[in-house]
Amino acid sequence: MKPFHAVVLGSRFGGSAVLVWLRRYFSPAELRITVVDQWHDMTYRPGLVKTFIAGPDRTLSGVSVPLIGYWRRHRINFLHDTIVGLDPDRRLVYTATHPPLAYDVLFIATGSTPRWDAVPGLDLYQRGICERYLARHTAALSQKNPQGRFLFVAGPILAPPHWQPSIKVGCECPLIEAALLWDVYLRRQKARQRAEIWVITAASQLAEDAGPKAHQLVLELLRQRQIRVITNAQYQAVSRHALTVNQKTLDYDHIAWIPPQGGSSWLRATNVDDGYGWVPTDPYLLHPEWMNIYAVGDVVSHSWPKMGHAAMIQARIAAQHWAWRQKKCKVKPSPYEPAILWLMDIEPGLSLFVKSNVFYGGTQEFARLSRAAYVAKNLFQWGYVRTRGALPLMP
Repeated sequence: MKPFHAVVLGSRFGGSAVLVWLRRYFSPAELRITVVDQWHDMTYRPGLVKTFIAGPDRTLSGVSVPLIGYWRRHRINFLHDTIVGLDPDRRLVYTATHPPLAYDVLFIATGSTPRWDAVPGLDLYQRGICERYLARHTAALSQKNPQGRFLFVAGPILAPPHWQPSIKVGCECPLIEAALLWDVYLRRQKARQRAEIWVITAASQLAEDAGPKAHQLVLELLRQRQIRVITNAQYQAVSRHALTVNQKTLDYDHIAWIPPQGGSSWLRATNVDDGYGWVPTDPYLLHPEWMNIYAVGDVVSHSWPKMGHAAMIQARIAAQHWAWRQKKCKVKPSPYEPAILWLMDIEPGLSLFVKSNVFYGGTQEFARLSRAAYVAKNLFQWGYVRTRGALPLMP
């Protein structure tokens, strides 16, 4: 019998996890797998914030996750290309330089799109923290002259109006974490008195999609560190030395962005998205119309957490659901239930652990500063990078 062909678009947290779970359920003789991505490896992006305290060279050597070796060992085909289109009727994926790629089942894990064009004057010069080259550039320039006003800025998520509950940002956790670690660095350099730190976010409150305990803890941490906060930020313009926010101009010496996030432009030319570049799914991550298409991670058309842990859980559910449909798994997975899971470094040896589903209508919330959380976070990063993204995943 000819094996099925699974195509996975994207190989970061969500895509890599889909590959791991598919190979747990299907042997190479039963399922051919092709992953399409522009990159040969992935960056463990939660670790990039450490560039603000440990320096770029030391940090970046520990966040690169080469994937080609893992793919070869598990007989996963890698197509190094850019995705440009999709024909769900003919079950074809179009890339920039290869022939159309046919599939039996498709997993979309391409994430959201950084919209550096969404604020007048915003470009890569303003720096960022969510990609390896941006974090290196931002931290290196900042540590070269560690004084003056540093703005940590979260742009809005360009979300469709039908998302419920509605969100204004995708994820603020790395931004808050970077600001706190920059404060630690400045104190170590005895330069804190010559510096200002601001956290500016489009969200109505910090830790928007967490619960009241997390809100209070984060605000108190920033207050103790004398870090200023602007919420409900509307950005009118940005230049090389000034940010216009809420109709007021704020000069700065350093700035780091989580840029505005939008849906995928290539998806808007298909019949698969919701009209805004995001992929609608049911709680099993299955497309409501195309029964051989799943989506996981930031690209899903929900206000679910836009975080790595959520993508990994969704990947397990999607792969297991398809395996269950093919009678390779006896147990149908439970539907995805959104919840926030944060492990945010406050300083070396101390992290804030938050687990909450309050924002999504639940009643559970746990928020606590913990040294054990710091150890757990660093062990997970070490294990994930060391095992090339094939770390045994959470159930």
